[in-house]
Amino acid sequence: MSQQEVPRLKKGQVSTLGALVEEIAAMAPACDVVAFITSAIAYAFALTPLAFLLATLAMYLEVNTLYHLAKRHASAGGYYGYIANAFGPVPATISGLLYVLYQVTSTAAIPTYIGGAIIPAFLDYYYHIVLPSWLWLPLILVFVIVPITLAIIGIRPQITTLKFASLFEVTFLAVIGAIVIAKAPDNTLAVFNPFAWPQYAKDFAPYGGPGGALGLAMVFSITSFIGYGGSAPLGEEVEHPKQILRALSLGVFIVGAVLTEMAYAIVAGWGVNNLSALTNNPNPDVQTIPGIIVMGLYLGIIGSMGLFLVAMNSAFSDAVAMQSNAGRVYFSMARDNVIPKWFSKIHPKYHTPYRALTFIGIASSISAILTAFAMFAVNGLNPIQALTTTTANANVLQALSDTFEFLTTMALFGMVLTHFLLNASLITLFFRLKEKHKDILHAVLHVLQHYVAPAVATGILGYALYTSISSLVFPEAPAAIVSIVFLAFATGYAIYLKIYKPHVLTQAGKRVNLWAEEGESSARNE
Repeated sequence: MSQQEVPRLKKGQVSTLGALVEEIAAMAPACDVVAFITSAIAYAFALTPLAFLLATLAMYLEVNTLYHLAKRHASAGGYYGYIANAFGPVPATISGLLYVLYQVTSTAAIPTYIGGAIIPAFLDYYYHIVLPSWLWLPLILVFVIVPITLAIIGIRPQITTLKFASLFEVTFLAVIGAIVIAKAPDNTLAVFNPFAWPQYAKDFAPYGGPGGALGLAMVFSITSFIGYGGSAPLGEEVEHPKQILRALSLGVFIVGAVLTEMAYAIVAGWGVNNLSALTNNPNPDVQTIPGIIVMGLYLGIIGSMGLFLVAMNSAFSDAVAMQSNAGRVYFSMARDNVIPKWFSKIHPKYHTPYRALTFIGIASSISAILTAFAMFAVNGLNPIQALTTTTANANVLQALSDTFEFLTTMALFGMVLTHFLLNASLITLFFRLKEKHKDILHAVLHVLQHYVAPAVATGILGYALYTSISSLVFPEAPAAIVSIVFLAFATGYAIYLKIYKPHVLTQAGKRVNLWAEEGESSARNE
């Protein structure tokens, strides 16, 4: 197939601001506040802000990795293309499958928690409205099917929708977080010291102490950044590949700062010494929406209702961006014949990979529904009971919370292992290039940027992954096992292609590189 015949997406559809809002929307900060911070508090208590600070640090280091890889490759393949060009086709194939895994599971997790836990808890706590337990099912489908439809009808309408929603979202969170911090009586930097909380010793003990509790909280603080790199699969649709570099850099700085601020605001606003009363509260509504309750305590209905509505919008925007990105990666892999060619079909009117996007939407819906029914069974509810009781049944909220944690842990595996491969790609690439630097400053920067930073980022991400496996906590431990099985499948499939279809892997992730086509060779000096 000639270069002209390679299926590709339409260039010039996305501006720098458009790529940035795609980046922010894919990370869904308001959803992270009501879902991921809540789950992290259950393990880390007063150390929750530290968990988010460490996750932010790790992702800041990942900015370095993606920045240097994105300067050498741009296509719809995103991470898959980066790794293929820097590390090789086998790791690229594994990363492509892992990327889709964590985008699908994350897309499935958030609607389940928002529709099945946040909405019922909010309505019950503030308005004493009890919903039928089956409502989570259509809400999941709404949060998946409507966004996937928007993703299919074109990137321009998608970006237009996200532009206003994402910018308002981060601004709103930054403002209400600052107000709560200013009013909170418990402001203290001790939340960043893991050895400053003997009053939580009994709470930390089941997890091996504050270090283990912090590690489990980081399962959720790190996965709150799932979606980072969301602009990378837009490489073929931006006006110039440089726009991806800017979006990658700005997106994580904005979202990381806002999430750390909000984690601190919720912990300080609730009371740093009173978090055991939150996690052990007999009212499941309180355990489910502590962030919304804190905002309501300090800001009234503007805080509680505002955060609730922004989180709903965030869930929608996240689903649009995440499914759009995963679909583009599948499209790129199909274009390279790594997966069936069927997925590479582009819609004749909308110029989007509609088959790949449809598959991602279906996969997300099925993952959410099957996992939810499995968690209902664990919590003592058969399928009939799960659909015929009400949200006043504490087992319903618990099952859907377990569903969120299970899918989030799987998403963590996919995300962390993909970033392992990205960091290894950066190290491998520059080791292979053997750059020479005449002055000490550039020689030191070379080592820091291309070796030390990716190694440190890998260590932080690896710690969270290790604690999710070693803790034997439900549902994180079984989710880790399922993820390892998927990793074995992805690795086996990549090896199968290498042995039996080596011709396929020769062009994996390399058919399209916009940097090379712009005349800016990937071999140019940094």
